[in-house]
Amino acid sequence: MMICLRASHHFFSNHSIMKFILKILVTCFFLSACQFKINNPKQTLSYSQIEGTPDRIETWKAMKFGMFIHWGVYSIPAGVWKGKQIEKLGEQIMRHARIPVNEYEAIAKQFNPVNFDPDAIVKMAKNAGMKYIILTAKHHDGFAMFETATTNYDIVDFTPYKKDILKQLADACKRHNLKLGVYYSTPDWHFNGDDQEINPVDNKISVFGKVSKANEDYQVNQLKELLSNYGDIVEVFFDMGEPTAAQSKRFKETVLELQPDCLINGRVMNDQGDFITMPDNHLPDVPLDTIAWETPGTFYHTWGYKSWVKGAPLDKQIKNQVKKLSKIASLGGNFLLNIGPKSDGTVVQYEQEVLKGVGEWMTLHAEAIHGTKSTPFKKLDWGYCTQGNQKLYFHLFDYPKDKKLVIPGLVSNISNAYILADSTKKSLIFNKVNGDIVVNLGGQINPVLDVLVVEYQDDLVINPIVIKGKEGVVNLNDSQAIKHGKYGKLSYRSIIKDNFRTWDFSVDQTGTYEIMLTYATKYEEKEFLFEIKNQSFKVNLKGNQKKENEKEQLFDGNETKQKKPSFSKFKTVKIGEVQMVNSELNHLVLKSAKDYQFKYSLKEFHAQDRSNRSLGINVKDLVFKLKE
Repeated sequence: MMICLRASHHFFSNHSIMKFILKILVTCFFLSACQFKINNPKQTLSYSQIEGTPDRIETWKAMKFGMFIHWGVYSIPAGVWKGKQIEKLGEQIMRHARIPVNEYEAIAKQFNPVNFDPDAIVKMAKNAGMKYIILTAKHHDGFAMFETATTNYDIVDFTPYKKDILKQLADACKRHNLKLGVYYSTPDWHFNGDDQEINPVDNKISVFGKVSKANEDYQVNQLKELLSNYGDIVEVFFDMGEPTAAQSKRFKETVLELQPDCLINGRVMNDQGDFITMPDNHLPDVPLDTIAWETPGTFYHTWGYKSWVKGAPLDKQIKNQVKKLSKIASLGGNFLLNIGPKSDGTVVQYEQEVLKGVGEWMTLHAEAIHGTKSTPFKKLDWGYCTQGNQKLYFHLFDYPKDKKLVIPGLVSNISNAYILADSTKKSLIFNKVNGDIVVNLGGQINPVLDVLVVEYQDDLVINPIVIKGKEGVVNLNDSQAIKHGKYGKLSYRSIIKDNFRTWDFSVDQTGTYEIMLTYATKYEEKEFLFEIKNQSFKVNLKGNQKKENEKEQLFDGNETKQKKPSFSKFKTVKIGEVQMVNSELNHLVLKSAKDYQFKYSLKEFHAQDRSNRSLGINVKDLVFKLKE
C-alpha cells in the first residue's frame, strides 16, 4: 500500500515524530480493515436498496428534535481577535479576522476543555425533549474534535487535553439512550495551509472552495474513522464546499457502506443526500411531506461561542424556540437547535436556562411533537397543527381574545376537546358554526404556548379554506396567500423561499370578472404569470427600484450579506378578464414567467438573473370585480 504524507505547518518533537509514525501504521491497518469490510458482499448494501426502504427515513423523521453542538478551537478567541470584537459568525473567526494558519495553530495548542461533562450535556438534551445530538467533529478550520490517524491536528494529539471529545459524547449518548450524529465540513482551511482558495468577492478564505484529490482522500479516511470508531451514527451533516459530483458520490458511498442506516444531509451536494438542510433558522410556509428536511437553529446570530453576544430576554427566547419547534413539527421537519460551549467545555448559562425552559414545556406537550405528522390544514391564522392517532394538536400561537377558537373547515365527527397541559383533561365545549368547529377555550393554561387537543372519529375530513367574494367583488392580498418554496439538494444554494403563491377563492355571482393588481416590486422589471381556470396571463411589471450592484452581494454561506432593496411605490395595472361561476372553487397561482433552475457552482449562481431567484413582489390588492 502506498501512503502519501503531507507536510505540517509546525515542527515535531522526537516524541511527536514517533507518534506520527505510529499513526501511519495504524492508518495502514485501519484502511486495510475498512477495505475488507467494504468489499465483503455480505456486508454491502447498495444505495438503491437503501433508498427504497422508507423505514430508514421515517425513523429519522420521527426524532423531530435534536441538539446541534458547535464547539472547537474558535471558542477560545470567543469572537474577539487582537482586542477587537469580530462581527459575523464566531465559528468562522479564522476567516473573518483573517487569522494565519500558524497563529490559529497557536490558539489550538491552548485548547483544554477540562470542564467538559458529556453526561451533563446529554442529560440537558434529553431533558429538553431532544432525541439526537450532532457534534461538529470537524469544522471549516480543519481541527478534529476526535482522535484521527490522518493528522496530529486533533484534540488528542495537538492539545494538553489529550482526550477524544467525540468518544466521550458517544459513550454518554449510549448511556442515556440518545442518538449520535456528526457534522463534517468539506472546506478545510488547515489542510492546504496558506494555499487556500480565496473568495474573489471579499478576498477571504472561502467556504465554497474546491476539494483537491489529496483533500478528498484525506476526508474519506476521516469519514471512515468517524463511522467505524464511535458506534451507530444516525446522521452525517456535511457542510459547505463545492465537491464534484464524483466526490459527493464517494462521500455518500463511504457513509452508506459503513453504516447503511445513517442519513446524509443534502449539503453533501450534487443530489446525493437523503434530506434537505434548510438555510439557518429557515422554515417553509407549507408542509413538505414528499421530502425529508431539517432546520438548524440558533439562539443568536452565531453558532460558535462569542463572549460578547447577548440573546433575547429569557422568557421571550424560550417562547421563540418552542414556537419554532412547533411550527417545524407541523410542517413535517426536524429541528436541530444549537449550543456553543465555552473553551473550557461548559455550556453558556443562558443556553442552559433556555433549554431548561423548552424542556419544561416539552414535559407537558411531548405527544404534540414526537410521533406526529404534519398539519392537514393549508393555513391557520392563529397557529399550527400536528396530527396524532385520531387526534389533532392545535398549537395556539395567537390566543383568541374572546377565548373562542375557530377551526376552519373541520368536518370530521369530534368526540372531545381539551388543553393538553391541563392535568384534569377537562372537556371543553365545542360547536359547529357555518361549517367550522368553534371551541370555547377558557383561560390560557401554559404561558409559553398552549396546545388544544381535538379527538375525532372515523376519517379526517377537512374542507378547503376559501376566500369568498361579496357583491361581485373578491379582494386578495399577500396576507391571504400561501407561499410555496422550491427546495433541492444540488448545492448549498438550491433553495428558493418564495417560488410561487396561491389563493383559493369563490365568487358570489356568475359572469366576466376584471382582474386589477396593486403591487410593488423590488426589481426594475420582471415578467409574472397569473394562472387561473386554465388561463394564463403574462404581465410585465415594473418598479422604480434601481438594479442593485452585484459586486455588493456576498453569497458566502451563513454570512450572506445582501443590500436589502426597498419595495418601490405601489402601482395599479389591469391583468385581464376571466369568466367565473358562482360558488365554484377557483385556484389562482402567481409565479415568475421564467422558472429558476438550480445551478451547482457559486460562479453559475452569480451569473444568473437575480430576479428569478424569488418572486420579489408585494401584492397589496388583487381584485376580481364583476363587469357591469
